[in-house]
Amino acid sequence: MIYVTGDIHGSIDIRKLMENDITKQMTKDDYVIICGDFGLIWNYKREDRKERKWLKWLNEQPWTTLFADGNHECFPRLNSFPVKEWHGGLVHEIRPKVLHMMRGEIFDIEGNKILFMGGAASHDRGPAVGDTKAVIGKFWWPEEVPNEDEMRHAFQNLAKHDNKVDYIITHCLPSNLQFFVKKGQYHADSITHCLEAIYQGVEFKHWYCGHYHYNIDVNDRVTIIFSRIIKLGKTIADSETMMGVPKYMKHDTVLIKIDEEILMGKITQVMPWGTMFKHDEPYYDIDLFDKSREKPLVTIKETQILEKSLAE
Repeated sequence: MIYVTGDIHGSIDIRKLMENDITKQMTKDDYVIICGDFGLIWNYKREDRKERKWLKWLNEQPWTTLFADGNHECFPRLNSFPVKEWHGGLVHEIRPKVLHMMRGEIFDIEGNKILFMGGAASHDRGPAVGDTKAVIGKFWWPEEVPNEDEMRHAFQNLAKHDNKVDYIITHCLPSNLQFFVKKGQYHADSITHCLEAIYQGVEFKHWYCGHYHYNIDVNDRVTIIFSRIIKLGKTIADSETMMGVPKYMKHDTVLIKIDEEILMGKITQVMPWGTMFKHDEPYYDIDLFDKSREKPLVTIKETQILEKSLAE
């Protein structure tokens, strides 16, 4: 079985892979795909103790971890790992069961053709904040955005497969979808334009990306994923509710239904393991926008939320 999740940012958000109802049932035949910002190759000098600890932990899990690169990776070190052929494509072997899926490669995994195209422009460091000299080579690397050769390689590989794959794994979205999701806050660039061409010209079943720290289905073929772990081929909407793996995040705006009335509110607290009285699916405290209600702050379980809204 193949599962998909979002950014883990080194050890910061790796908790979602730790003991929960999903990972507890995984076996040596399973795979977990991380849609960029792996972040466990981060120290610009060498592998440090924290990296070593968590890479060892990942390698000892039953499943095999496969990751696309995001924008928060130390690319000189990441690209220094041994290159091997694996399931029809090229990978950097970080550990025997921890593999970096190289840009533009297409893999055959459990009968699925999967294109990996990592990379994205940072919006919290580097040129986006007017700072290149202070961070380049330490906490930001220009290699975060694929170069022309890497993008050309992706199109050449797609042409070999008649521009048809089953799934696409990236870190960021195609230009038009990114504009829709981020309301123009993130500028289009060479990688989003590349992905736009792939989106328009390639036949695929579903596309998964990370980067934006949302759990949302942009449309019926594209899913942004962060804290969830879902089966390949599933969407956020149709993935099962699992204790310890919330679908929504703090500050998300959501639609809920109370007494046949549909209301909108903002999540102020997430309880992934249920409440202190009921260990069950995730629960949420939601501050309703309708302040005329007697109780504008409500606590509800995940299955009572209708959907996430892109409204702020």
